[in-house]
Amino acid sequence: MGRPILFICPETKLNVQHWLGNGEDVPDDEYESVDCPACAKLHFINRKTGKVMGGEARDPASAPISKPWQ
Repeated sequence: MGRPILFICPETKLNVQHWLGNGEDVPDDEYESVDCPACAKLHFINRKTGKVMGGEARDPASAPISKPWQ
């Protein structure tokens, strides 16, 4: 089973959600290509850590909660 990840697009610095395949039994250096909807470019995400090659990863649980009424 896969897992949701939230990464920061290295081009636009926007948060991007993606569903990443199960990465428990994969080598540390295996990456998955992702078509980024924020910049329309291709990024490579480490399947084990969820980090973007040349960027950073974010845990969806640590993302700030948007409160539109404030």
